[in-house]
Amino acid sequence: MRLEVFGAGPRRTGTSWLYTCLQQHDQLCFPKGVKETAFLNARFDKGWAWYWSHFQHWHEGQMCAEMGPGAFAVPQAVSRLWEHNSRCRIIVNLRDPAARSFSLWALFKNRGVVNGGFLEATRTEPRILESSRYRKYLKKWIQTFGRAQVHVILLEDIASSPHTVLDGVYHFLGIRAVPPPPGAREGVGARRMAAVPALARLAERGGSWLRERRLYGPIELAKRLGLKRSVFGGSWQSLPTLDAEARQRLIREFEPDIAYVEDLLDRPLHNWRQ
Repeated sequence: MRLEVFGAGPRRTGTSWLYTCLQQHDQLCFPKGVKETAFLNARFDKGWAWYWSHFQHWHEGQMCAEMGPGAFAVPQAVSRLWEHNSRCRIIVNLRDPAARSFSLWALFKNRGVVNGGFLEATRTEPRILESSRYRKYLKKWIQTFGRAQVHVILLEDIASSPHTVLDGVYHFLGIRAVPPPPGAREGVGARRMAAVPALARLAERGGSWLRERRLYGPIELAKRLGLKRSVFGGSWQSLPTLDAEARQRLIREFEPDIAYVEDLLDRPLHNWRQ
């Protein structure tokens, strides 16, 4: 078995939408019970036997695939995947880097990874900004696997033309085009804020403990019972907004990354600078 399709992320760019659209395709086989094993970037010491135990439902003719948004800014993950299969197809989702960083802060705050406001968190948790440095990390994926094996999609295109984006992914993977499942676009790029941060932090730690041991059943049951919504609470609109001055600072900081993506896609991204 080989991993033939890998969604490299980064987080908060529409990877859950892509996973929802692809996971039931009969030509693809995703890890059973979990979206992201974090094997390449965080659990590589568990060994390939542990990883392949997630694919016991695989059958002949399917391509093994995984969404791994946590691996985007981890150079070791790139090398590990290339050494495993240098012909792997890589999908990279991108988003306005300032908005993506702010959204990742909200995710980390929800999970109890960081405390305090956005600017304070960027100093204590470098991943918030680092994984938006597309010129550094996307360039690494492309240099390693080659431009032809890296397919880039933008969150705003998912929002405006999901069928076109999905058709492009199907073509890139060489698989049959099928319609997305109902409700696939709901909450794309959105994030709730936890009603009780301490409870959310405890739930995140418990979920991590279960994932380490491949005990995905209780996690899925909690989702079906609505416990995830109860813990993380709030409405889609409850996320704080990034003030204009802070956003302008981020735009200046990410200018080389915006310019890199524009050049790569031969497409102006004026909205990323607004």
